[in-house]
Amino acid sequence: MNKVKEQIKFDFANNCFDVLRLYSAFYVMTLHIFRHIRLQEVSPVFDWWNGVVVLFCISGFLVPASMERSKNTWEFLKKRVLRIIPSLWVCIIVGVIVAAAFCGFVLNKTFVTWFLGQLVFIRDLPQPDFISNFGIGNFQANLWTMIFTVQFYIITAIIYRFLKNRKLWVWIFVMILSMALNLVVPHLQEILPETGRLLISHSCMPYFYMYFAGWFMYRYREKNVPILSKTKILCVILFIARTIYCDRFGVRIGEYMDMIQVLLLCLMTVGFGYSFGKIRFKFDLSYGLYLYHMVVVDIFVQIGLVGNMGYVAAVYAIAVLCALISHYLVDDTVARIFNKKKLRVDEVKEEKIEEKNEEKQIVKQPVSVADDDETDF
Repeated sequence: MNKVKEQIKFDFANNCFDVLRLYSAFYVMTLHIFRHIRLQEVSPVFDWWNGVVVLFCISGFLVPASMERSKNTWEFLKKRVLRIIPSLWVCIIVGVIVAAAFCGFVLNKTFVTWFLGQLVFIRDLPQPDFISNFGIGNFQANLWTMIFTVQFYIITAIIYRFLKNRKLWVWIFVMILSMALNLVVPHLQEILPETGRLLISHSCMPYFYMYFAGWFMYRYREKNVPILSKTKILCVILFIARTIYCDRFGVRIGEYMDMIQVLLLCLMTVGFGYSFGKIRFKFDLSYGLYLYHMVVVDIFVQIGLVGNMGYVAAVYAIAVLCALISHYLVDDTVARIFNKKKLRVDEVKEEKIEEKNEEKQIVKQPVSVADDDETDF
């Protein structure tokens, strides 16, 4: 009987979120590549399956696990910073160098202010002329979600440990509150002064419920994941029906995307994530694809290589190459540097433990440590 229970016990790592993250990156890439290179919008049916929502939901599901595996809040935040900041800053610098190569570089106060703003996720500052004249004229427009991702991490660090063991009604209340924040955004934009509107536009208020839906499903994962993996097709049918209804009658509840569609998409994400067993890639290219595809798009637009499917294929190929280079030159380098430091600290700790065990004549037992492979961008 115990063996049967062990076999059916929920296995958190038995998922294919690597595949879904890669889908999210290709979704965003395809929207931008078709819009600016193919010079046409993608099919509305493709646009239904919003990769940004999928990404936010996956982050909400996986980041709490990273928080729980971390020794403390600072270690959690350090892991998150090392995951996104070095690659992001390198990408921004590369984008500036490429723009300067095509349009000339001008160092002035506008550039310095704008550049520093990019590094700290403030994207509404006036652009330097050489940046505005390059490509589509909107520097790396794909990075608009990064400020919200950082806010999600900070919120997780502040309140997750407090919230994790609360009763179900508390989680339901926070979920309803996060949905209400999405609904009030349009009204706040109307009544607040310009500074208030700017703060709202840089806050994660409209998107937090997408992230928190992932939190919620993670908190009650042992109960809801088996159900979601069995009912995912029903969720797909309901999602399609709701989407057709919204498109036909012009209905939408909430900001960015219809709230009912979002929640169904979140349920589908976790359901499909646990339907195909454990699928892991040797390394995750999704973040690099997300970062660099618009640099490639801007180059092609600047040169005038648009309106042809051959150019579309070339952008995909070069973006994949850039993601690979970013992984090996940036991600791997950062990982090696900080893992070496961690190994040195761990070796010192191991030596102290061994000395204590020898003194007490205790045989040291191997300790299993949860891996931290579950990442997001």
